[in-house]
Amino acid sequence: MHFDRDFVIRNRDVLEGIVARSHRVALGIFAVTFGGYGAAVWLWFQDNVWAALVAATLSYLVFRQFRMLALGVARMPLRGDAEAVEALKAIDMALEQDKPHPVLAEVEAHLRALEEAPATQEEREAAGPDDSKKGAGKGD
Repeated sequence: MHFDRDFVIRNRDVLEGIVARSHRVALGIFAVTFGGYGAAVWLWFQDNVWAALVAATLSYLVFRQFRMLALGVARMPLRGDAEAVEALKAIDMALEQDKPHPVLAEVEAHLRALEEAPATQEEREAAGPDDSKKGAGKGD
């Protein structure tokens, strides 16, 4: 396991955003890839075999990397976000040890477990400061 419950509780919003964005990007890549396969078939029926081969090969290469590509694209908007630094570093370290699919599956499993058994007050306090109280009392 790459992530513990306290880490997921602390970074829940960031991780939920990464998972949701990753799924949307993966769906887009999946659609574009199979559109590329369709274009390859159309080119083949037009007797343009070399163009069909190139289109099919490119589609295949993109499809082989779609999990890593989707996870990378999903993390890109968070690169400058100070709140996301811990989560992004942990995901990067997990990706050095494992493939994208198991890492993403583990994050999803932790998030599902939090939905089924929400964090107790003690777990939230042990995980770190409450994000909803950030900035409270600054302008009073």
